[in-house]
Amino acid sequence: MMIYGLSFIYEKIFLIKGNSVCGKSSTAQKLKAELGTSVLLLQQDEIRKHMLDEKEVANNQAISLMGSLIAWGEHHVDYIILEGILKKSLYQTMLDQLKNRFTDKMLTFYFNVSFEESWQRNLLKEHPFSKAVLQNWWQDHDELGYEDKIFQADENLDQKITDMINYAKISG
Repeated sequence: MMIYGLSFIYEKIFLIKGNSVCGKSSTAQKLKAELGTSVLLLQQDEIRKHMLDEKEVANNQAISLMGSLIAWGEHHVDYIILEGILKKSLYQTMLDQLKNRFTDKMLTFYFNVSFEESWQRNLLKEHPFSKAVLQNWWQDHDELGYEDKIFQADENLDQKITDMINYAKISG
């Protein structure tokens, strides 16, 4: 079976990383819908906050759970999407290990949106965060250094999905 020219035999991991309120979650959910049914969507907030009620600190239990879920997904689904702020200062070791393990099977995307743009988007939410909370979470230029693409604020959701699918075709 093929979707967008991608064979289900060749697994891909999509890493979607960036600051709060930059479009990561919407993009991850739309990508999951586009890829079909054999997709594991791992959202950092869901795992860390809701499943485990963990604080955002070094060596939090969410890091090992994400690793375990990815290992499970490697054998049971065609695609894995890992989405979150994933602060480099806390998650880089795990993300680098994934990149070394999966090499060209892992595609990394960073959402480069300014604080002011994120703040404006935040104000449109039903329950916006305070400016102080958003500033506390903010990680300026938190790229890993091996991104396949860095998305800018002016790129729309459909273009991001098209680009991600195209990167998957090229690398596969």
